[in-house]
This record gives sequence, C-alpha cells and structure tokens, in this order.
Amino acid sequence: MLKKILLSASVVSLLAAPVMAGDMTCAAMLEKADKAAAEARLDEAAGKALAEMKAKAEEQAKAGDEAGCKATAAEMLKALGAE
Repeated sequence: MLKKILLSASVVSLLAAPVMAGDMTCAAMLEKADKAAAEARLDEAAGKALAEMKAKAEEQAKAGDEAGCKATAAEMLKALGAE
C-alpha cells in the first residue's frame, strides 16, 4: 500500500513539475536547489538522495531533456521546501 502511495505521489509530482517550474531554466532551478541545500540541515540519507537527483538532472540536461531536468529539479526543490 505504501509503495502505491509513493508511486502515485511521484507520478503526480512529475506531471506537476513543469507547471511549477514556470519560466525558469533547469540550470536556474538547480542553482536555486544548491543554495537551498547549502542552507538546509540534511541528514546523510537526505543529502545522498538530493545528490542522486542532482546527478540525474544534470544527465538529463546533457541529453537535451530540459523537461525531464526541470521535473527532477522541481522534485529537489520540493524536497528542500524551496519551491
């Protein structure tokens, strides 16, 4: 049951991310996430999860997937409470 809830939340956030991202570029969103992460008190697990999301977003950007990169960056911002 928990797995279904988490999967549903992920799908909703991925679909809503481009709308939340607005006119910001992926690079600008990642910069905003970096600043928020520097100010946040993260435990080791949260820091590792954010690092993995950032790496994924950077790979998406390199591949030319701006929408995917924005979605991942928006997920990072949401996790940091910096939407």
